Amino acid sequence: YPGMNPTDEHTWMSTGKTTAGLLPVLLWEEGKLDFNKPVPAYVPSLEGSAWDAVTVKNAMNMSAGLDIEETFSNLVNPKSWIARFFTAVFDGVGDQWQQMLKEAKPIAGERPGDLFRYSSAITMVLILAVENITGMPWQEYWGQRVWSKIGARNPFMVCLTPDGVPLGAGLVNSTAEDMLRYAHLYTPSWRVVAKEQVISDKALKCIETLGDPRAYPKSEECKMGTKWFGETPERNTAQWDHAFADGAMFKHGNMGQGIYVDPVRDFCGMYFGLASNLENISGVDHSPGYLRAAAKMLAGK
Repeated sequence: YPGMNPTDEHTWMSTGKTTAGLLPVLLWEEGKLDFNKPVPAYVPSLEGSAWDAVTVKNAMNMSAGLDIEETFSNLVNPKSWIARFFTAVFDGVGDQWQQMLKEAKPIAGERPGDLFRYSSAITMVLILAVENITGMPWQEYWGQRVWSKIGARNPFMVCLTPDGVPLGAGLVNSTAEDMLRYAHLYTPSWRVVAKEQVISDKALKCIETLGDPRAYPKSEECKMGTKWFGETPERNTAQWDHAFADGAMFKHGNMGQGIYVDPVRDFCGMYFGLASNLENISGVDHSPGYLRAAAKMLAGK
């Protein structure tokens, strides 16, 4: 634990999006959610907006076709939609951020599903959908379905928006060990941490294959993934940034967080960090490649 104690809590940043992607899959498996329905079917407040054309599957795969992408240029432009959205989420008044969701505009010439465009706003829409379907706070459902099952030794702490909605898009916190316990759920070694299979084989297959390989290659994330791994992943899927043809998946987090799961090789790994986000040195995070290399080495392939 360089720079940390074993019981220190650390922010997951966007690796937390894997939790926001998991819960809809569990609801789908229970027959409570249809990926082919439009987003407003589960978030009625967005009815009559550009989200009417976006399916839950599009949202799960961050291919909404809306001008809400988190590029470096957008994030440093205070007038961009996503920069203003983050201001509303972190320092706004009431449900200002939810009202902004209704103002999202479609990208001319692009249909939902065409291209992977990374956006935490989409993840927050999924948080709202889960709360509406379950009728309970997102963190309560997460605790019942997942966190209470893995023998976690410390709390899963969730930050909230000004109107009290969990920031599952990134501002969740745990110890390193408990994050790794969560990662085990995606592997055949889930029994190491849980008494029951939280993520069934059916649910795992859904997570691994929900994304469209055609939407991934032209994305900004694909460029980073290829640089990190020395090979090009096959797709993004269900809030995971990079998924390989062999079933392995990786999710990166702002300022150097990562989670890697490799069901075929029965391997998982995570890391926390405090790295710079300067554009001229972005992509220098070698940890993703090390995790995949370790999985292959330990498996002998």
